[in-house]
Amino acid sequence: MLSLIREHADSWLIKSILWLIVFAFVGTIFYSWGVGENSSGSSGGVVATVNGSKITQAEYERTFDNLINFYREQLPNQFSEELIQKLDLKKQALDILIQKKILLLKANELDIRVSDQEVVNQINIIPTFQKDKVFNNTIYQNYLNYNRLTPLEFEESQREAVLLEKISNLIKSNVKVSPGEIDEAFIRENEKIKLDYIKFSNNHFKSSEIIKKEDVTSFYEKNKTRFEVPEKIKIEYVKIVPKNYESSIDIQSEDIMDYYKTKIADFRIPKMYKASHILFRSENIDKSTKGAEEEAKKEAEDILMKINNGTDFGELAKKYSDDPESGKNGGSLGEFPVGVMLAEFENALENLKPKEISQPIKTSYGFHIIRLDEVNPERIKPLEEVKDEIAQKVKEIKTRQKMRRTAKHIHRSAKKDQNLAFAAQENQLAVQTTQFISRQNHIDQDIGANPDFFNQAFTLEDNKIGEPVYTLEAAFVLKVLARQKAYIPEFNDIKELVQKKAQEDKDLIASIKKSEEVAKKISNETINLESASKELGLELQHTPYFNRSDSIPGIGNLKEVKSKAFELDKGKSGWVSHRNNYYLIRLQERVKADTPKLEELEELRTQLKLEKGNTVFLEWTENLKEKSDILIDKSKL
Repeated sequence: MLSLIREHADSWLIKSILWLIVFAFVGTIFYSWGVGENSSGSSGGVVATVNGSKITQAEYERTFDNLINFYREQLPNQFSEELIQKLDLKKQALDILIQKKILLLKANELDIRVSDQEVVNQINIIPTFQKDKVFNNTIYQNYLNYNRLTPLEFEESQREAVLLEKISNLIKSNVKVSPGEIDEAFIRENEKIKLDYIKFSNNHFKSSEIIKKEDVTSFYEKNKTRFEVPEKIKIEYVKIVPKNYESSIDIQSEDIMDYYKTKIADFRIPKMYKASHILFRSENIDKSTKGAEEEAKKEAEDILMKINNGTDFGELAKKYSDDPESGKNGGSLGEFPVGVMLAEFENALENLKPKEISQPIKTSYGFHIIRLDEVNPERIKPLEEVKDEIAQKVKEIKTRQKMRRTAKHIHRSAKKDQNLAFAAQENQLAVQTTQFISRQNHIDQDIGANPDFFNQAFTLEDNKIGEPVYTLEAAFVLKVLARQKAYIPEFNDIKELVQKKAQEDKDLIASIKKSEEVAKKISNETINLESASKELGLELQHTPYFNRSDSIPGIGNLKEVKSKAFELDKGKSGWVSHRNNYYLIRLQERVKADTPKLEELEELRTQLKLEKGNTVFLEWTENLKEKSDILIDKSKL
């Protein structure tokens, strides 16, 4: 998921994911555990207005906290403070609230209403409030009490959820998909190609000329701003970390029990399988798709006969399986939960008893002979099993809450006379001071790569206390002690640096010219890729087969390269320049899409209708957003 987000940061795909998060928040349980205490201190502030309707500081902080929790659950091994900055979760939180507000206002304008019964139905289907798949009022009341919510507050959040779903369905329901669109999509998804390619950067070559002295001086005069020494500031700050308060936190058995009851759904262990398989791939580009499929099925049937006659399953998997990773382990796929494997594979598992072996099962990968080794039913971990884990989580939450309260107390105290040192001392903490730092060079080991901290620092007035800055590991209160203005050094003080930069510019211009000469020779077929690889001193690379939906192996999911590749005829070459890199490509082989089956077309129609509906909905909401009067108080973010 993380690589997907980074790769498509500005695409419709990520905007769609953003909307999924919007509906996930308001459609299930919008409030995080313990949020009542966290948000109470800033409920009066207004972060933004949408057509005059307010988004409060409390809403914003709650949504930001929920976003953090959402990504922490989705990416448990990759989540970090750095990831919060890379994904720009603060902006995401505000975007979610703005988009939600726009939709709610539009729903009101269209007179879309949600009945009390619809709200009840919505709450009844929330898994967290169910026991044995039936709504349980005791669990529901425990949740509300623990999170300091009234039934009305929670029910209104669910009313919003149903309202958002209604207006979304209203827009999406009118979307139609034509037969031509289905045929085009089938070809796009099933036609495959493979490439020969060379990738090199636009600074691959060097200029044969050395920069002259007079040119260095001229370069300095024309590019003085490139050598500007930026403004620098010295910051005084106090750092508050949760672990400082661990010894003062007393976890009661009631805390553990309340958390367990509230988060009971988190302790569900899904049904788990242990299984093995032998795979026979049906993709064989030397034969027709139909011929390759028949051959794979026959091979699977032959191996199944050997198994039934007593030959060891594991030995056959090692010898014949087209899944090398599981094959070397005797076909073992290890343990996995429901929902991980393809539907056809899991349907076969459901029909097997432990130690039973299936008939050949067809999936998009080919044919599988499946052995169910073991199955463990779904269960809820008992409190005794998880109480230590819960105690640790409760302690983490309480220490973070204590950290935030302390930061707010220091901030209020320091603002009286702008004396941060005294306010810190009142709370048994000490201030620290940075060296002079700039926006471009400000990494501090104690502060870390913390954009919120430094963005605030460089916008603060001198000797004024800033608002508390919160991260996963710490809270900061800061002020700017001193400032050095930006200046441009004299030429004689940076002569060597200027010469280096001038030569780099000259090399780059020469390299781009030479690179495009090579690329044009490829297009004109003056030289082939083998000759180009020798001229560049680079190895000619080869991709396996891929389709238009795949990322190009070795290159990445580059739309420009993919588009050019599928335009080429077999044996023909072309080139693409993208983000400081050149790609010289040649179409080695193309496999056209086979005739689709009726069920494949119907499945594709459903998929296209969903995708088209999402696109139409996103375009509609973007249009609403452009027409909306949105005011944002960036000082509150």
